[in-house]
Amino acid sequence: MEYRLGTDNRIKARGETVELTCPQCGKKGHFGVFSNFERRIAVKLPLPLECQTVYFLVCPNCAAVFGVDEQKGDDFKKGSPLSIGNFDLKDLKPFKPEKQA
Repeated sequence: MEYRLGTDNRIKARGETVELTCPQCGKKGHFGVFSNFERRIAVKLPLPLECQTVYFLVCPNCAAVFGVDEQKGDDFKKGSPLSIGNFDLKDLKPFKPEKQA
């Protein structure tokens, strides 16, 4: 299955979380936090470009990948290690590319 984690070419390591329990394997560990930048063309003024930072976490035991809200990721990036907890981990949505005719 394919997932899209932003559109930028660079993935930045943001550190490790406090000890969390993985919803996938059930083991505890310090998840790695990473970010990527996503740009989309949007139909809005004054700027037709919509930008956001995509944050995702990787389980150190089973390598499962989970998303987290942008606000939680921003708080973590600013130095708040407790901003990401077990209930903040979200399953990623599969990427379905548009079919070209």
